[in-house]
Amino acid sequence: MTRVSTFQQSRILMNDMLQNQQAANKAQRQVSTGHVAEFYKDIYQDTASLTGAKSLLSRLEQHKENNGTIQSTLFTYDQALGGMEKAATDIKESVMKAINSSTSLGFEAAIEGAFDAALNFLNSQNSEGYLFSGSKKDTPPVNITQMSDLLTAAEPPTDIFENNDLKKTAQLDENRSIEMGILADDIGLEIMTAIQRIALWQNGTVPATAPVPAGPAGPISTPLSASDQAFLTGEIANLEDMFKNLSEARGVNGLNLKTVEATVTTLDVQIDQTEVFISNIEDVDAAEAITNLNQKNFALEASYNVLSQVNRLSLLNFLR
Repeated sequence: MTRVSTFQQSRILMNDMLQNQQAANKAQRQVSTGHVAEFYKDIYQDTASLTGAKSLLSRLEQHKENNGTIQSTLFTYDQALGGMEKAATDIKESVMKAINSSTSLGFEAAIEGAFDAALNFLNSQNSEGYLFSGSKKDTPPVNITQMSDLLTAAEPPTDIFENNDLKKTAQLDENRSIEMGILADDIGLEIMTAIQRIALWQNGTVPATAPVPAGPAGPISTPLSASDQAFLTGEIANLEDMFKNLSEARGVNGLNLKTVEATVTTLDVQIDQTEVFISNIEDVDAAEAITNLNQKNFALEASYNVLSQVNRLSLLNFLR
């Protein structure tokens, strides 16, 4: 006699149906969220890689944000240094014009204009404070307000500068940093010394800084006296060196700017690569996830149908 029983078969089919339900729910969740799993425990084998990649991504994004601020500061430095170059050029051209034309007409006004421009650029500010003050961001790096103040300053006028010696450094990425700080006395002492020498001469005082002219001192007359001519001619070499040094400082700043721009480009690539790596662990392929969901739903429907058919079976069907 054959034993007829559906209990064991029903239990097997029920377990199969429950597994298909879980698989379909998981596939539905992946389609809805776009993620492979809701919790790290479900992707435990990739947890270490995923957390490390997310930490790296956070640092890379922070470096990129910081570099944006660094670029802005370097652009402001470049504008200020360009203004200083223009002031130095104006002084040199005024001296050359006075020598060539043997006249003082407009000379003193041009020097005062160059002083005002240089002073304004040296006391430039951004959102962080004074640009050229070192770490003393709340203190103007140059403590005078008019050209006549140079007459009572030391020679050279080192005492007019209030900045300290702490130059700002910036971390560009995981492995590289640059020194980007520029100090007022580094870029301003030469031009303020040149202006001081002219102001002293105009005031009738022979400057004590090199090269010491023979005198007697001015003010510069029209036509130029022999001593005026000798004094202004002696200034040309210092003015050329001053302009050269300002140009070199601007060039160093420009090199830093190029370095930051190149670093930002590299960071963009690294951020993209890291995001792809994270996505490969966390995210599902949309087309693949939808196909998988359809397959799981089809398998679940099949389980329902088979289980329904088994539940309709009766021993009476075999006894008829």
